Amino acid sequence: MQGPAHAVKESYASLLHFFPCISSNNRISSLSGSFTTNGPQPVVQPRMANGISVSPTPQSALAQSQTQQQIQQPPPQQQQQQQRPSYPWSARRFTLPPPIVLNKPGMAPPTAPSPSPFPRYGHAVPATCTPSGDLYLFGGLVREAAKNDLYLFNARESSFTLLQTGGEVPSPRVGHACAIVSNVLIVWGGDTAADPKGRSANGQDDGLYLLNLGA
Repeated sequence: MQGPAHAVKESYASLLHFFPCISSNNRISSLSGSFTTNGPQPVVQPRMANGISVSPTPQSALAQSQTQQQIQQPPPQQQQQQQRPSYPWSARRFTLPPPIVLNKPGMAPPTAPSPSPFPRYGHAVPATCTPSGDLYLFGGLVREAAKNDLYLFNARESSFTLLQTGGEVPSPRVGHACAIVSNVLIVWGGDTAADPKGRSANGQDDGLYLLNLGA
């Protein structure tokens, strides 16, 4: 019975018959049956995928390691958000400068501090501040009494200043609204039934009030 090595030898003999250019230095290993040559060995090309070499190189291994590190590490923005400290609530005491008189010529400005605006509820504060960063607070309920007082809140100094105004002052009210347009404060709506001097038959004031805050 002839084994695989004998078949390889016969095939090689046939190749020599048809292709005499094959070097005579080539030989057949009778033990392994594999074909070897003493000439230069072929260069093993890297495995290709879609025309791109995928054989590992030191550069590709380094790039892959860096990519894995970037995936494992959070982005810089997330790191800043994680490191950003959180601040708890804090109570601030505000100052009460003397009241400011508006549109009352000849009236001497008061020297005593403004009364505290709090506690109160149902008051109105505009959604936007003035160009200088001030806010205005109007009306609301203080100790079960409706008010029509106006306060100026300075955020930089944490101060509340009472503004004494003249003209057609809005009646005391609760749950109303106000807004600032340019340098004009607008007040409207709310519950004015608690005011005995209500300007309408049902005790509700339906007027629109404008206050010029100056330049």
